[in-house]
Amino acid sequence: MNESTRRSGTIIAGLVATVLAVAMALVVGRPAAEPAVRLEVGDIATEDFVATRYTELVDAAATQLARDEAADAVAAVFEIDQDVRSRVEQRIGLLFAAVRDAPAPVGLTLSHEIGAVQPSAVGNVFTVEYTVTVTNPASTRSSYRLEHSPLLSPAAQVLAATATSELSIGDPEEVELDPTTLPWALTGDDRLQEIQPSSSDVYTVRVRFSVNADQVTDANADCSSGDGERNTGLRGEARVIVDPNSADAVTCTQLPVVAVPAPPAGEGEATTTSSTTTTTVAPSTSTTTTIPVALQIDTLVGEYGSLYADAIPVLVTLYADHLADMANGGPGFFDSVEQEVIDLAGERMTAGIRADELRDVQIGLTAAPPPLFVQGLDQEARAMLSTAGADVVALSLEANEIENRQATEQARQMAADGVADITRDWVPAEPIVTAGSPIDAVQLEAITANGLLDPEPGTSRVAAAALGGLAVLMAALFLWRITPARWSQPKHIFILGILLLIAALVSRVPQLLGSESPQLAYILPASLLGYASAILYDPRTALLTAVPMALFVAISTLDPALTVFAAAATVTPIAFVSAVSTRRELRLAVLLGAAVLAPLAYTIAWMFDGRSAAVPAALAGFIGGVIGGFVGQGLVSFLENLFQLTTTVTLLDLTDRNHPALRLIEERAPGTFNHSILVGNLAGKAARAIGADPLFAQAAAFYHDLGKTENPQYFIENQFGVSNPHDELDPVQSAELIRRHVADGLRLARRYRIPPEIAAAVEQHHGTGVMRYFYHKAAENDPSLDPALFRHTGVRPQRKEMAILMISDAVEGATRAMAQHEDPTSESLRKVVDSVVGEKLDDGQFDESDLTFGDLTRVKEALLIALIGYYHTRIPYPGFPGTPVGAA
Repeated sequence: MNESTRRSGTIIAGLVATVLAVAMALVVGRPAAEPAVRLEVGDIATEDFVATRYTELVDAAATQLARDEAADAVAAVFEIDQDVRSRVEQRIGLLFAAVRDAPAPVGLTLSHEIGAVQPSAVGNVFTVEYTVTVTNPASTRSSYRLEHSPLLSPAAQVLAATATSELSIGDPEEVELDPTTLPWALTGDDRLQEIQPSSSDVYTVRVRFSVNADQVTDANADCSSGDGERNTGLRGEARVIVDPNSADAVTCTQLPVVAVPAPPAGEGEATTTSSTTTTTVAPSTSTTTTIPVALQIDTLVGEYGSLYADAIPVLVTLYADHLADMANGGPGFFDSVEQEVIDLAGERMTAGIRADELRDVQIGLTAAPPPLFVQGLDQEARAMLSTAGADVVALSLEANEIENRQATEQARQMAADGVADITRDWVPAEPIVTAGSPIDAVQLEAITANGLLDPEPGTSRVAAAALGGLAVLMAALFLWRITPARWSQPKHIFILGILLLIAALVSRVPQLLGSESPQLAYILPASLLGYASAILYDPRTALLTAVPMALFVAISTLDPALTVFAAAATVTPIAFVSAVSTRRELRLAVLLGAAVLAPLAYTIAWMFDGRSAAVPAALAGFIGGVIGGFVGQGLVSFLENLFQLTTTVTLLDLTDRNHPALRLIEERAPGTFNHSILVGNLAGKAARAIGADPLFAQAAAFYHDLGKTENPQYFIENQFGVSNPHDELDPVQSAELIRRHVADGLRLARRYRIPPEIAAAVEQHHGTGVMRYFYHKAAENDPSLDPALFRHTGVRPQRKEMAILMISDAVEGATRAMAQHEDPTSESLRKVVDSVVGEKLDDGQFDESDLTFGDLTRVKEALLIALIGYYHTRIPYPGFPGTPVGAA
């Protein structure tokens, strides 16, 4: 997007925003025209209202009622939510998993075998091996602690013991056992060891002991000692602990009869006799430990609370039976139990269960549990399962037939849309409503449509907004046609929008004051728009703003007298602020404008409202003029700072001799300061002669040489009493030094916040002219020298005031130089002015300004008159300077 398109878009957006803002300011809080007779629905008709033409109207209430009935007749649309079924089945599966794992009944089987006692070659020392096997055929998770105690004769002394473990997981391990400590812990010193399903761990304990040979025989077959019997046998006891709260499994195995060698015969002789009695080795024994069912039930009830309190004992019992069945080599049945319960839940949800049906389904399940058949269960167990399964399903079920609200609404909306509008009609001369009957909404609409309620005089809010918007567009169009360059800039459109919005708000002031004293309405501060637009822009623009101001007042008050007064009040201050050159004149303009508005209000009120209203209106008009003047000046200060505009107020501040930038020139370059003041006086008089802005021309002249304060010694007007440094420089170097004061001036202008319009004088007062002195000095040595080396790098004047400044600057310097060599005369001054203007004209310096030849003629005359007054002839004083009068 290029710059032109962006600017156009900004301008259009500003105009649209202004139109909307003005329209709102004119209509917000504005009463609309109302009917003379006010009727509302439900009122009793005081007369017969008869139709004047055929009228057909939609009975909105009846139509809506019929559509509501049609929509209500549509049944809700339900659909099966498969996610609910999955969630219910998952919930049941989690319960069965908890039964298996909390804590699961384990089926650890403990087998214990004791080998034959083996004698050693050393006296009565023997060795016996105990083999303990732990199997886990069914449980998915169980831990255990295994302990072993050898039951020896009291006379036996254990010399050493070792244990070798052959675990289903892990490498074999052999450890030494403490012979003085029983029982020996073979697994899980401080914690239970995890084992996998169907694992089988084998532990072999080897015990080396010493005892008399006759004490390792005659073991009791039942591993116990009877009354009076001595405990002479060697036995073994194994103990497995599954859980601290579980029962222990203990096995006691009788040692077989062993062959014991005879003691050595004779000293040092190696002959040995032995007798061996052989018997069948005692069979191994085994036992199974299980966790008590009560413990599992308590654990699950603690986890689920009372949710499945009746079903949990049944499920736990069935699971224990299942494990027992598996321990005995059976296939087990708990998985089938779980599947039967899940299938029961699926059957109930297949047809769908709605929220209002869920309770009935749950009661039906618990009241009449359906039979569940599982292979391997007896009749009693099946009955228990049916009851528990029904409870589990009932408590797990959810409504899975859910209403599809969107589909239901669409179906109902289609049904409602299918109902045609219900209308009521009246033919001419048919009564719409008779006197004494209540009026319904359709009848009231028909009465209004037939024009049976005469409206009071009033205005439409829409019409008021439209007229206000047209006033804004009309003002913008006229201003754009008059000065397209200015009004093609977005900031000026925004300023115009702010001014017109304030004007629209001001037009509502009479409404705020009320109608008790109509003369107070003349306090309307319409003059502030004239002050602001005349100071911010020019008299022509200010005159044009009187049109929208008058239209806004007409829209807001409908009062012709105030409309005329608003237009006059907007125009009046323009004459007083258009040519002010001091702040005193600006304040005086406010008082003079208010003084003019007083008789104007007096006359207008006398004409429209009678003589009795004239005096109060005059007083209110004067007060409104003062308020408008000072508020307008404050508004100008705000807008010029906000949008960086150069107004009369700004120019008055710039021409104040106490301005920091002017004081800088006076302190650092006093000669330049005097030159700038004189050029400002010349430019102001010349600008006034052609109708240009004299205050602008004067302010521009004051700051045009601001850059000379950086190197004042290089400029002739500041070289009083010192040598000219250019005498020692090359002409090209001198030209560069002189040219630099333009760049320095622009930099200082930004530092001192000089408005851009005034700062433009720094680069436009020389334009692109040739520095003739240095050019001719250089040309004496090189006639073929390019004049472009000695041209200023500024910008040609862009407006009349800048062209006048260029002429005034050159004329002041030329006449001062001439006055150093001869006494100026009117003819010599005229020749200097004509020469300067002709040279600038021939060089094309005025081509980009709108200065005409007629303007140049008047400018030259004004400058000549000013110079003659400046260089007027003085009479010589005899003897001055000389000896004081009366001196001896």
